[in-house]
Amino acid sequence: MSPSKPFRHALPVNEALFHDSIYLTHAGWERVKPDAPYPQSDASFYYFDWKDGRTLPEFCLSLLLAGSGEFQTRSHRGQLRAGDTLLYFPGEWHRHRPSPKTGWTLMWIHFNGDEPLRWLREAAFNLRQNLPLIENRTLFRAQFEHLLACIHRNPSVNSANFSRQAIGLLSHFLVDQSGETVRGADTVEDEVVKIAVEYIWNYSHDIVDVPAVARKTGIARRTLDRRFKAATGRSVLEEIQYCRISRAAKLLQETAMPVKHIVHRAGFRSDEHLRLAFQKTFGKSPQAYRKGK
Repeated sequence: MSPSKPFRHALPVNEALFHDSIYLTHAGWERVKPDAPYPQSDASFYYFDWKDGRTLPEFCLSLLLAGSGEFQTRSHRGQLRAGDTLLYFPGEWHRHRPSPKTGWTLMWIHFNGDEPLRWLREAAFNLRQNLPLIENRTLFRAQFEHLLACIHRNPSVNSANFSRQAIGLLSHFLVDQSGETVRGADTVEDEVVKIAVEYIWNYSHDIVDVPAVARKTGIARRTLDRRFKAATGRSVLEEIQYCRISRAAKLLQETAMPVKHIVHRAGFRSDEHLRLAFQKTFGKSPQAYRKGK
């Protein structure tokens, strides 16, 4: 269970910790009543106002235990419900607040290190916008609460055990990319198209569309589509769709993951979009595809 009273702890970070693969810097737990001002006036380092938002030099992982609210980054805006987990990245502008009607109970950790930065570069975090996709939410919450309780008992010591527990939390939404390859990227001679192909296959689990791919390559959408078609035989949109359907098919064949989780892992917006894509491509539903019927 969570500690009974709210707290905010800045953990000591000595020089040796900066060489660790991951280390914690802050941890906290707060309860905000309905219609109460937010952020709370005693938040110090965490204080920001809704108008200006804030950026942090580290990752911030939070879990909403009760209540509701909203969050916003430069590229995403969404609603938060009890049970939701939220991840912000170093240097990412963001803001969040509880709903005046419900308030919220929220806990969080801040962390940094070479390992989570590498996961960020490799798109290893399994997210829909900034919301981690977690299969076992009950276990995740229990581990999160245990970590916060350990920190609260002795906040003057930044134990390596805290870092190990943090890795355990992150493991709930890290994508296993051991068998994943970028389709045909090495055989594409057009360097711009190669960048586009790699971007699609690394990020299509998130909300990626043709304009986003064009922005990544730095050229006009029509020019990119023309060069992409010449190099691969597909349009950019067809490549995105092919990537998502291929990833979903692989997960259906090689795992027992529920279809409702595969929807998000493969980058589809809903169960219905996945079903329509499978019906169009294979002439059958995802469930029938898994059973080989």
